[in-house]
Amino acid sequence: MKNRHVSARIALRLRTAEHAVDKAMVETSALIQAMIESRAEAGLAAEVGHPALVNMVRGLTQLAEARGAVVEGHGGLAAVASAHDLGWRLDGPLEEKPGPVVVGTIAAAA
Repeated sequence: MKNRHVSARIALRLRTAEHAVDKAMVETSALIQAMIESRAEAGLAAEVGHPALVNMVRGLTQLAEARGAVVEGHGGLAAVASAHDLGWRLDGPLEEKPGPVVVGTIAAAA
């Protein structure tokens, strides 16, 4: 029972981390959109604020890479849970899973 409690705690933290990365991506995307729209509304040339825009887009790309790492880690944790016959599902509504996906170099059941 102790292992089930530990695995449920990890599953909850994993889900929270996945949602946090998604939220950061949404907020960064909204910032990028606001930057572009605001520059245009102010009648400023495209080069105004362009270096800052490039940095924000780079940040979004890095968040996408972080998201991929978390998804890959999720697959690794699922393999550990399966190998050790640990209950790892959370109670309550579950998210729709697409089935096995390939992220990086390993196949993961997301």
